[in-house]
Amino acid sequence: MILFRAILLETVGPFLLSTVVMVGLLMTEKIYRLVNLVVERRLNLGEVGMMLVYLLPQVLDVTLPLAVVGAVFVTVIRQSMDSEVISLRATGRALWSYAMPFVAFGLLMTALTGIVTVWLQPLASQKYSELQVEMVRWRAEQKLVPGELNYDFGDKVIRVGGRGAERELTDIFIASRRLGPASTVITARSGWIEVDESEKRVVFRLQSGTVYTLAGDDPAFRTVGFRTLRYALEYEPAQTIETNTLRSTPSSRLATGLKDPRLTARQRANAQIELMRRMATPLACVAFALASIPMAIVDPRSGRRAGYLRAIFLVLAYFIVWVAFRDLVGGGKAAPASLFLPAVLIAIYGMLRLWQINADVESFWRAFRR
Repeated sequence: MILFRAILLETVGPFLLSTVVMVGLLMTEKIYRLVNLVVERRLNLGEVGMMLVYLLPQVLDVTLPLAVVGAVFVTVIRQSMDSEVISLRATGRALWSYAMPFVAFGLLMTALTGIVTVWLQPLASQKYSELQVEMVRWRAEQKLVPGELNYDFGDKVIRVGGRGAERELTDIFIASRRLGPASTVITARSGWIEVDESEKRVVFRLQSGTVYTLAGDDPAFRTVGFRTLRYALEYEPAQTIETNTLRSTPSSRLATGLKDPRLTARQRANAQIELMRRMATPLACVAFALASIPMAIVDPRSGRRAGYLRAIFLVLAYFIVWVAFRDLVGGGKAAPASLFLPAVLIAIYGMLRLWQINADVESFWRAFRR
């Protein structure tokens, strides 16, 4: 038990360091884009901070399994170089007992990654999208100063008379900057600004107004009254909204939605891939832990470099196989459950290699070759 606890605690430090380094690397590109938004859209630090918080689960989705690889490799290589693994085997202990702390660590990280992928990541993605929409809506609304003409919405000039309760704008006037054939002028008693996420457009919801239209060379306006009118505005920041409906869909709703007969074959396949991805990614943690132990055991005289190269190979092999199965599922050539196979194959490989090293099969066959 003392050995189990000592190995488990030693793994925590490299895991935290690996997680911080990889999160920092993957967040660099996102931070760069947010800095551009700060300069171009004049975001405040509070908004930028919340956007980074909502992006973090998406990054942890990738980095947690990789951090398990880094933690196990660093720990096992260090113990191999200090001859601790050799000393352990000299006492008669099997490698299976040595592997138990790493397997337990992998299971703990599987549970943590499952919480991130199944629950936190969809929730954070939904909040991120809502925050973007609210920021665009609020800035578009603030552009409309009561009593002043506004030219920030494409070729339109807009004037509002005042502000009411619950974001309501009153006495609204909308017209083209240059009136010509087929030009329109719109007046409305009230309205409010909304953002259409699917079309990435700012929409003016107008109530109780009139549309004045010029028809050809006739100088007289044709008038049409309306009770409600959805008027789309040109507002460039709305085009920067990032939406991913599948990624932001809760896992429970994603699972029940697969039975919806209105879904096309492609939509159902994408939903199945997303759901299986959320469930299969956590299993990579325990699979990586199993495979990393035998790959990280090195001869103290051979150095560390070969061990770290094997870690890179392990990660690349897993993701190549996973992408291949994802494409097969997307093309309808494999069942969605096959997305679990990469983790299963990696785990089986780790168990076989542990058995081979523990039984010293290589030495057995070398005796016959002599």
